[in-house]
Amino acid sequence: MSKFFYALYDLANSAYAMIIITFVTSAYFANQIVGDPQVGAAYWQWTAGICGIVIALSGPFLGALADKKPKGKINFLQIFTLLCILTTCFFWFAKPNPNYILFTLIIFFISNYCYEVGSIFYNSLLKKCSNENNIGKTSGFSFALGYIGSVPIILLTLYLFVLPEEVPFGLDKNNFEHIRFIPIIVALWFLCFSLPMIYYFKKKISYNDNYDSVPLFKKIIEIIWQNKFTSTGKFLLARMIYSDALIVLIAGGGVYASGVFGFTAGELLKLALVGNIVAFIGVLLGGYLNDKLSSKIIILTCIAVLTGTVFYGSMIAQTKTEFFYNVMVISFFIGSIQSASRVMMVSLLNKNDLGKGFGLFSFSGRVTAFAGPLMVGTLTYLYSQRIGFLSVSIFFILGFILMMSVKNI
Repeated sequence: MSKFFYALYDLANSAYAMIIITFVTSAYFANQIVGDPQVGAAYWQWTAGICGIVIALSGPFLGALADKKPKGKINFLQIFTLLCILTTCFFWFAKPNPNYILFTLIIFFISNYCYEVGSIFYNSLLKKCSNENNIGKTSGFSFALGYIGSVPIILLTLYLFVLPEEVPFGLDKNNFEHIRFIPIIVALWFLCFSLPMIYYFKKKISYNDNYDSVPLFKKIIEIIWQNKFTSTGKFLLARMIYSDALIVLIAGGGVYASGVFGFTAGELLKLALVGNIVAFIGVLLGGYLNDKLSSKIIILTCIAVLTGTVFYGSMIAQTKTEFFYNVMVISFFIGSIQSASRVMMVSLLNKNDLGKGFGLFSFSGRVTAFAGPLMVGTLTYLYSQRIGFLSVSIFFILGFILMMSVKNI
């Protein structure tokens, strides 16, 4: 039962990532509020980048504070989840006018920060609802529910608010009220599916961990360095590198598909929907195999396959159909590597360090997040989109090499 309630949070927060960050609100900001898609996209990405830096710097310390109290992680999760939900509602006031640029970016910064910090504490609770024999399956199931949960929220917003001539509640399409209302739907979705998980973990899960008195900063350092890199430190370094490649695949895949293969907006939406279903299947299987094999083997396998898809998509694929199937392979493995990474982090940490450990986990995924997009963007500008996309393989190869030195868990 705890496994199901844990997975509900992935179902809940997937709506924010899919609608606010990636598809609807970001596009509305760039096109209607700023009025220039290129400039608007730059503002949005800069804000996300600054937010990422703040998350990277504050995450380990917030995690360490949560580790000091028996219910610190679930209490922090509740606080940041509710703050994210509340601030997401304020997108309703972001009118299609350049005067609202700063307002919208501030709302995005605050809501995205709360969303990401909430994820730190959510990940750190994985061990509370699983054991050594099923932790991979639990992580995979929650990721899978998040992927499949993105499908109805996309369909709901598309066919109820975006495409129809007449939209519900008398919303004025000329003033983009139908688009501005979608974040409220996201907030309600987030609230409905996150509260059962939070309530269950506060009332039903026991918290009897022991807490040491080691100074906060010293404890954080000890997790990654004890006269040399610890296994946790080596893993975080490897993840820092291969996460740069994952960021490019997730954030830049649509731009590459439209620019190189001519995918239309409708085709991209179909690509996203089918990709999420494939990812659902892949991450369930990956979670099962994680328990049978090991997180390290799953991560190395995923990196190897994803490197191959980057090479195929940049150097071999020539048609939409070829690229479509390549994206399906990417979708099948991209959830598994994220799930296995979370499981490996749990396995490397003792139960008293989960908060600060996942703060470092967030740090490793954020601190060099600019590197992948910067390299791809630069090589795309100098040569072509294909060459830029091919450069992603460098991060995968380096991550694979570093991952080989990590202890098998």
